[in-house]
Amino acid sequence: MRKLLLLTLFSFVLGSSQAQIIVIGHTQLNGTPITGIQVSVVSGKTIEQSINTSKKPTFNLQLSFGKKYNIVVQHPDCPVMYFEIDGTKVPADKQSIRMIHELDLPFYFKNDEDVDTTVFSKPCQLVFFDGKSKMVTDTAYITSFYKKVIKAQKPKTVNTVAENIEVPATIAARVLLNDYKLAVKNQVINIYDAKGNKLRTTKTDRFGNFAVTNIIPSQMHKVELVPINGNISNSTNVTLYNATQNHTAKTTCTNNKVEWILTPEDRAKLINNSYTSNIGGKLIHVSKGKKIFMANKNVYLCNKRNTVIKKTKTNNFGAFAFDEIKPDQNYLIGVDAGEIQKGERIDLISKDDEFVGNLDSAAGTRITARIHSSSNDKHNALSVNENELRMNVNAKLYGDNVQNPIGKVKVLLLNDKYEVIDSTSTDDLGLFKFKYLPYLKRFYLSAENNNNKLDVFGSILMFSNEDNLVKIMTHVKGTKFVYKSLPIEVNNIRDLELEDPWLELGSVKKITRSLDNKVIVEPILFDNNKYDLLEPAVETLSKIVLALKNNESIKVEISAHTDSKGNDNDNLKLSEMRAKAVVNYLVANGIANSRLTSKGFGETKILNRCKSNVDCGELEHALNRRVEFKIIAK
Repeated sequence: MRKLLLLTLFSFVLGSSQAQIIVIGHTQLNGTPITGIQVSVVSGKTIEQSINTSKKPTFNLQLSFGKKYNIVVQHPDCPVMYFEIDGTKVPADKQSIRMIHELDLPFYFKNDEDVDTTVFSKPCQLVFFDGKSKMVTDTAYITSFYKKVIKAQKPKTVNTVAENIEVPATIAARVLLNDYKLAVKNQVINIYDAKGNKLRTTKTDRFGNFAVTNIIPSQMHKVELVPINGNISNSTNVTLYNATQNHTAKTTCTNNKVEWILTPEDRAKLINNSYTSNIGGKLIHVSKGKKIFMANKNVYLCNKRNTVIKKTKTNNFGAFAFDEIKPDQNYLIGVDAGEIQKGERIDLISKDDEFVGNLDSAAGTRITARIHSSSNDKHNALSVNENELRMNVNAKLYGDNVQNPIGKVKVLLLNDKYEVIDSTSTDDLGLFKFKYLPYLKRFYLSAENNNNKLDVFGSILMFSNEDNLVKIMTHVKGTKFVYKSLPIEVNNIRDLELEDPWLELGSVKKITRSLDNKVIVEPILFDNNKYDLLEPAVETLSKIVLALKNNESIKVEISAHTDSKGNDNDNLKLSEMRAKAVVNYLVANGIANSRLTSKGFGETKILNRCKSNVDCGELEHALNRRVEFKIIAK
């Protein structure tokens, strides 16, 4: 379509004797073509042209050499923007050339809470003569500009205003069984005032966390948890922590109810206006009855207006992760529409391999699933903590310009305490990579200046792995290069993924000492007193199959364990059948039987206090129902 437009326009301008610069603009709002754009061409203080795109998502302008133009574009729902066309640097001997320049103009909703509309006081794009035969866009400038459009997450620390008028705050907490620090997950939380009026209802996530916004702290009198399905036994100690893991209040489950009466000190501890969470899951491509991990595909996190806030890639297991999720917000998780064809579907499953939903909603150029980041099963299933996140950092270093890649220099990655986490070296193209490191919200990079190698450059340029400019830093001779990442810059060079020991096992050729005899615990689910594999168990075993096929240097010892409910001998036999069911699945999917052994232990290896005849809730019993995989080098 664009080629056809260019050919048509080119034929038109051949007959024009005045226009030398032809500008073709394509207008989009969050990936969807947008029409009805008012376009004004301003030179100096004069409006030389004014058009409306009407029902078309494109416009074309005919401009003269020798002038600098501001092209102002407006839409009622979007902030006013403008871009610059500089035709003053075109020499006389080049002005006989018809220069056709095509560009994309992304628009944003002016009421989008994630968009910083103040940045549009500056031009969104710069177009200039390349010194040869055409007009070009300053890609470094637009990369720098558009990354400022989405606001960085900033802590909100003020919860009172002048004259001690209290304003709503975000309340964040975590619920644990105190004796074993066991998360009270997927349970309903009610918050009441002193008169018994319910202020808010929410649910805990996979780690016992919950958060609510727009609460007047002084109105909070009681937090109540009503255990479902006998999850917490009576007389069990249950503790309410704040989001930073500091003890807040402790109580005991009585008559199948848990209540914390809050003191003013307790309420103050629970205020956390900068609280965010993390989410992660896996995408499975389902086609003609076959399921395949959606590996190495782009995944987008968008707000309720379909504005892309974050972007990442899936790993070999189709897994992805996003951090800094604000509470009580609507989000879209999406992939490019071209990833799904008619008759196909994309399943979204949790880290624990439970089905969450389908990506089935069309949103611009993406297929998405909607989630709300509070009090619902979909969000809670996707919740992950920082210990389950890993990060990859990729960037390129250049000296002064992209013609000078800085190769063979040692690069250090440091945490916010300036402690060295890992080191690597740039290759001949200036590229360096840090793979599968523990998650850090903030980190620093430092490059050694051995033999004063960096001193020939006045500036160090850092580009992302996708060749987008991240930052230009002035270099001081005789010093090593240090990059202190800003929150808005971190996502340009860092990718997140979910921690999974099978991913590491499937990517190494030889088992190291740290991996030999490693025990991986999986919550593989079975129906009560049965050994048939349920769907979440099949999803888990599918990734194990992939890991074992990618690494044939390992054997696996499989052991199944039950809780203490029921007869000891029956539990032993049941666990043996469950272990064999796991082996049978792996063999049926191409893993040699000689690489697998299995054994059932019944209730002989209980992990907590819940042995026979001990009164325990389901949350405690569930800890003992597990399948363990012990990795053995061949």
